[in-house]
Amino acid sequence: MSKDLGVGFAELGLISSGFFIAGATLQMPAGLLVDRIGAKRVLFVGMFLLSLSVTLAGLTNSYWSLLILFMFAGAGNCVFHPCDYVIMSSSIDEKKLGRAFSIHSFSGSAGFFAVPLVMPFLMELTNWQNALFIVGVCGLLIVSIIFLLQKFLSDTASRQKQPAGQLSRTRDALLTKRILSHFVYFITSSAATSALGGLTIVVLVSYYGVSEKLAGLILLAYLIAASVGVITGGFIADKTKRHNFVLVVTMLIATLVTGIAALGIIDFWACVGMLVIAGLTKGIVAPSRDLMVRNDAPPTLLGGVVAFVTIGFTIGNGAAPAIAGWLVDLGSPLNVFWFAAAMSLAAICCLLVAYEKI
Repeated sequence: MSKDLGVGFAELGLISSGFFIAGATLQMPAGLLVDRIGAKRVLFVGMFLLSLSVTLAGLTNSYWSLLILFMFAGAGNCVFHPCDYVIMSSSIDEKKLGRAFSIHSFSGSAGFFAVPLVMPFLMELTNWQNALFIVGVCGLLIVSIIFLLQKFLSDTASRQKQPAGQLSRTRDALLTKRILSHFVYFITSSAATSALGGLTIVVLVSYYGVSEKLAGLILLAYLIAASVGVITGGFIADKTKRHNFVLVVTMLIATLVTGIAALGIIDFWACVGMLVIAGLTKGIVAPSRDLMVRNDAPPTLLGGVVAFVTIGFTIGNGAAPAIAGWLVDLGSPLNVFWFAAAMSLAAICCLLVAYEKI
């Protein structure tokens, strides 16, 4: 791909950066639009824009066209969190909402897992352009299917006339203690998991001297544990209303196991065990976390609130690998684990500040 476009890897990386920057920039406007005109309309437009942009990207061999198209794709991608939260909250029975959020998170993770498997396979069969075109067309087909089945999706916002002053009411909601706490919690908790996901291989290879292949398998085990955890977390979330208690306990476990790994006093396989436990906690917290955001947000402003806290998620995921990598350069590879433990502890503090009792 680099040779075909006549650019270096830095320019290729800029395409990915453009996708995420566009999505992060438009996240909040998308959330406000969801609250104004309804989630289903915004979802269809966003999915269509994303799929069409990827399809057109498969028809060009111009670097600048690719960069622009992927920025449009990022703009389409930004609608998913606010739209999905509102639609699921309106469509799913309250008693099953935790499991619904868990399946939603699991499906998203499965999609990310599929990318490094499907895209190289398609590129091997054809080329990168055809691979993008095929994926984009599949996206357009999915949009069509969801459009045809939209009667099964409820959207409370689209059936209610919104009162005046949406921007001021959204601002007031975002500045409440609990919503600000969710925002910071998303930054810190995602920073912890992103650091582990991005640099675990570096730690295992540098500190324990194992092969990159084995370290990659351990990272896969961590990700699988997170997927198992998120399904388990859905059942837990539906069985209790003390979601803040679930988050504090699981994040405390994550802090302890990553802290133990950071000490460097355990052998390799014990460290692997700590990582698997950390992965499980990463998954278990997700449904309870999502329900807490949903319950703390005003129902008519849920899209804007979700968009706001998701920006925190983007900040944590984007900044953590660079910060953790810088800490590795300063000293020991185990600094990655120290960073993850510190971020997990900070996430617990956010909850303790926002809620008077756990």
